[in-house]
Amino acid sequence: MTTNVYDSNSGVMTTDSRWSCEYGNFLIYIDDSRFEKIERYKNAVFMFAGNGQKVQAWKTWIRSSPVDASGQPDCDLMCVCIADATTNQVLFSERQDIIRDGGYFAGSGSWHAYSCWSEHKDPCKAVETAKSKDVSSGGDVKFVDFLNGTHNLFSPTKDVHIDDVSRAMAARGNVMNIAVNTQVTTPPFKLAEAAANDPALRDIQGKIANGEISPTAPCDGMFSEWNADQKSKLNTVLSGIFGWKL
Repeated sequence: MTTNVYDSNSGVMTTDSRWSCEYGNFLIYIDDSRFEKIERYKNAVFMFAGNGQKVQAWKTWIRSSPVDASGQPDCDLMCVCIADATTNQVLFSERQDIIRDGGYFAGSGSWHAYSCWSEHKDPCKAVETAKSKDVSSGGDVKFVDFLNGTHNLFSPTKDVHIDDVSRAMAARGNVMNIAVNTQVTTPPFKLAEAAANDPALRDIQGKIANGEISPTAPCDGMFSEWNADQKSKLNTVLSGIFGWKL
């Protein structure tokens, strides 16, 4: 799961770096996989959450510099926030969990992040706080600062694929038991080590490795369908970003 925050007041967009999948009583996850939830195209900065394969399709399509809407991926199973890095203006937002006072929050840690941000107005601190309270958020805090151009994204022009995340999760991912509640009562353990002695975990390890189960950054909004009006608004924004004529 995830925590995404965009502070339009300061022009800082930030996310955690955990990708995960749930299997029965277990949450299987990997941090710092270098598959970012933030994608930049010229002055437009996209922040995603949702199904990893869907996010991959959008990242690949954006990097292709599309000349029209043909080949555009569908919007299902994801949420998105798009901002202009020159003005801090939010160009489009859909399926955000909280929008308040210039802050945009999505993901399982969104309420924890908002609570911190409402007091400190520090988006990076907000994600750090969410990580400490939400077991489904974790890893390095990734950010883009629009004002000074700094960021800590991994080679944003290099295409790290969601399949790389799947392979890494199968090889070195962690597992935590979430059977009782979301408060971890036992330390996480390594999937590869546990799978050697547990047929069920070995089965899920194989399904992750071959892409049958996709790593995800879940948010509540990914479970509802986009309507025609929402898709039309997105296309209008995209036409401005890429220079299309509708």
